Amino acid sequence: MATTRTRFQLRFGLTAAILFAIVVLFNAVLSSMDVGRFDLTDAGIYTISPAAKRVLSELKVPVEVKLYITAKEEMPSGLQTIERDVVDKLSEFNVVSGGNLRFRVVDPSDDEDLKNKVAAKGIRPFQVQSIEKDAMGIKLVYSAMEIAYKEKEPEIIPQILPESLATLEYDVCSAITRLTRDRDPLVAVYASRQGVDPQLMQMYLQMGQQPPEPQEVFEQAQQILRGESYEVRRVEITKDSPIPEDATTLLVLAPKNLEERQLYEINRFVQQGGRLIVASQRFDYNYSPGRQGGFNISSQEVNSGIDPLLTKWGISISDRPLMDANNEVLAIPSTRNFGGMRLQVSEPVQAPIQIKVTTDQLNDGISIANGVSDMLYLWGSRLEVDQSFMDEHELQATPVFRSSSSVWEIEASPGPLSPSAFVPDPDSELSEEPLAVLIRGKLPNAFAEGTIPAWADTPDSARTEEPVETFEPVETSVLVVGCSKMFDDSLLQGIQGNGLMLLNAVDALTLGGDLIEIRAKATATRAIGPVSDGQKLFYRFLTIGLMPLLIAAFGAFRMMRRRREEADFLAAQGG
Repeated sequence: MATTRTRFQLRFGLTAAILFAIVVLFNAVLSSMDVGRFDLTDAGIYTISPAAKRVLSELKVPVEVKLYITAKEEMPSGLQTIERDVVDKLSEFNVVSGGNLRFRVVDPSDDEDLKNKVAAKGIRPFQVQSIEKDAMGIKLVYSAMEIAYKEKEPEIIPQILPESLATLEYDVCSAITRLTRDRDPLVAVYASRQGVDPQLMQMYLQMGQQPPEPQEVFEQAQQILRGESYEVRRVEITKDSPIPEDATTLLVLAPKNLEERQLYEINRFVQQGGRLIVASQRFDYNYSPGRQGGFNISSQEVNSGIDPLLTKWGISISDRPLMDANNEVLAIPSTRNFGGMRLQVSEPVQAPIQIKVTTDQLNDGISIANGVSDMLYLWGSRLEVDQSFMDEHELQATPVFRSSSSVWEIEASPGPLSPSAFVPDPDSELSEEPLAVLIRGKLPNAFAEGTIPAWADTPDSARTEEPVETFEPVETSVLVVGCSKMFDDSLLQGIQGNGLMLLNAVDALTLGGDLIEIRAKATATRAIGPVSDGQKLFYRFLTIGLMPLLIAAFGAFRMMRRRREEADFLAAQGG
């Protein structure tokens, strides 16, 4: 008996040891193999896009990433998982880059020297709300990223929050693209200036003084681009101020009365592979105080001169004023008479020409919309895309953002707009109209025949008939926005979404086509929709009444069955 037990124990121990060795060996083999990764989330938030893979796989020299973040135990509950989420993403980047994206995690909270060093780079702790043991407080935490390449000035992402994870892939890839380029790309900017009021000009002339120069209203846009290490050069698209040959992107803001030679130069730039961003609108509006209070709003048509060129590329800006039920309230300054005293006041004005674009109207399938908040599309127009033209020339026209579903247009007419113009048109056939469209592909040459137009100031005696240039079609991108007012200084300073839209657009077009494809990724939210009273009653019955009824029915069934079994047993005994 003892011998049998001993043999069993030996066999059991030997079998367990063999199984353990097999498991260890199997684990060692699998650890060195790529068995693939699986992302089962709806939005594929852990799957790196093909465009990002191309950017990362092209790295030849290591990029060093430092994640400056406060320790998990010191973080408020809402931020305790952010380190894990970011590290998981960086680990994926490391694999895709073949090890050329290296990262490490650093907590500067307890190191004063390190705090000072990172503060000099623009990395500082920020305040977050913390709730611990039923007490609410404020904590200072670090959550930032430094991306360094060779000896270049590192790129900084100053704050990484849970909502930042949606655009982290784009933020990292765009920073890498900026760092690894050979030189800062040149962005040429053509922007009209605000003319001097005719009455003011007449007053200066009557006093024998020189009227002031037209005012620059797009300086803030240029400052935003310079802050992102772009070389920005102001051009007039004239013989003395041409589009630079080495420019990557041309930004045309609020063009006015463009001549044919200027259109030829813009077309030539695009045909040679340059990227173009056009922000142009049909109408300007004037707000004048009404006699009975409020404001009278008058429209004035603007001749941009850009339309003939856009039409030859299959897109046009509508020539009718656009109204949108989703609009913003603006504070309009005015001078009012109070008891014989004239005072400057601001009054709220709500009008459908003050179009608001919310985040659900953005196309989250392209990177230009990444991280963009609500925007003010002030006095803008809708765009008309000739889809048959796009198909014929194999062009891809992608809306970047649209209007709301409740939009209508009115007839353009001089003078104040009638009150009926502000009332939604129930017969309008418009709905979710494109307001900004990105065109990609080989755009046709808009000046394929004839001679090169002469500059407007060229004397007739100096004009020549030189044949237009022919170009080999190349892939390029053109972004058309039906509103220029949204990018002027007054709006860029106060509305974050407008500035980020401009910067994203320049980034996507200038830094390479791959960045356009890197969209924001966010966890799908599954909110419970509105519940009717009938549904509420049904769910109450389901949770409170149905289960007790089922238990009672099961008990009654069991009781009847046992009685029948008892009756059958007694009958069998009696028989």
